[in-house]
Amino acid sequence: MFRHPREVTAFNAGRYAWVKKRMERLDVVPGDGTTTVYSLGTLYGAWPDGAAFEGNRYVDRFTVRDGLIVSMEVWNDSAERLLDRQGAAA
Repeated sequence: MFRHPREVTAFNAGRYAWVKKRMERLDVVPGDGTTTVYSLGTLYGAWPDGAAFEGNRYVDRFTVRDGLIVSMEVWNDSAERLLDRQGAAA
């Protein structure tokens, strides 16, 4: 679990040479005191060795309270794609 945005940036610096998002959909789910926002789409960019990639699915889930993001969860296909590149995927 990351405690600060710079920790996420440091983690991704080792995973990607660069990465960007194609946001395809935003879903907002109002709640009692909190709102949940889902961002869905794909990632594109380059791996550390410079090889390009695209179509890497992602979902980001934000919990918002009093106008502030209080938590963020991220799911994407990067780990599976990295394993596949190394010939280790099942």
